[in-house]
Amino acid sequence: MTLGQKIKKLRNEKNLTQKELADQIYVTFQTVSKWEKDENEPDVATLRELAKLFGCSMDYLLSEEEVEAKEEKVEEVTPVVVPTEPVTKTVIIHQKELHVCARCKKDIPDGEVEIDHVCVHNGGRGRSAEYRDDYYHKECLEEVNKERKEAARLAKIAHGKHGRKLTFGWGIASGVVALVAALVVFLVVPQCKEYVHPGMAVVYSILIGYGIFAMIYCILSGSYICDVFTWCAGLSIKMPGIIFSWDIEGFIWAISMKIVLAIIGFSIGVLALIFAIFASAALASISFPFILVHNVATDYEDSF
Repeated sequence: MTLGQKIKKLRNEKNLTQKELADQIYVTFQTVSKWEKDENEPDVATLRELAKLFGCSMDYLLSEEEVEAKEEKVEEVTPVVVPTEPVTKTVIIHQKELHVCARCKKDIPDGEVEIDHVCVHNGGRGRSAEYRDDYYHKECLEEVNKERKEAARLAKIAHGKHGRKLTFGWGIASGVVALVAALVVFLVVPQCKEYVHPGMAVVYSILIGYGIFAMIYCILSGSYICDVFTWCAGLSIKMPGIIFSWDIEGFIWAISMKIVLAIIGFSIGVLALIFAIFASAALASISFPFILVHNVATDYEDSF
């Protein structure tokens, strides 16, 4: 029979709950529960208190053989009459065992407690972050910090791999599509065939493909090209209000003007998008080598 099984057996014989036993020896009921599950063991001072309470010997509690507790009862009666240690000292001893290590699940002496503030919720707009306190042995906290650093390193490597695949994948795909589309326009459309030499058409197509590739790469890298594209694409004008009379002709005129203004607004939006593409592609063509060097140096930590 294990020590935990003996404690549970003697507690049941005394008709005590885990809470009642814990209150009598100044520990928490969680500590008693861990003793009975053999997840932890009481120290020598606690074993002495348990032996006095149950009326058995410490040898009975610590022995691996099955021995009746009553056989040693007389041997332990005398120390109960004349306590060798004040009760207040026993209280102080067990007050130091209130914290359990979050890693090894063992009690931590009060002087050896290491507190780790763990963020459980980052918060959001208008909300503060939430933290909890975890308690560790010094050695256990050092191991936990090493594991966190390793996890952060692996996460950074994974983010870098994802960033490279994302930027180059979409950039190359977009560049190839733009190159092919430009070739088709230059070599198939009659007006372009008339004014653009086939050799120059290939050169222009390559430049357009490179510009689109560089633009997509720089946008997905989180560079300033993304801000330029967003600002240019968002250019618009505010349409005027419409004043009309409350009759059939007035309603027809108002609806007609709404349609005209919608077409004008859509056209302006398309022109703004085309301008954003050309402006961003031109800037990205120049900035691409510098942004590439930055991404390689930082392992794509700024990429989306």
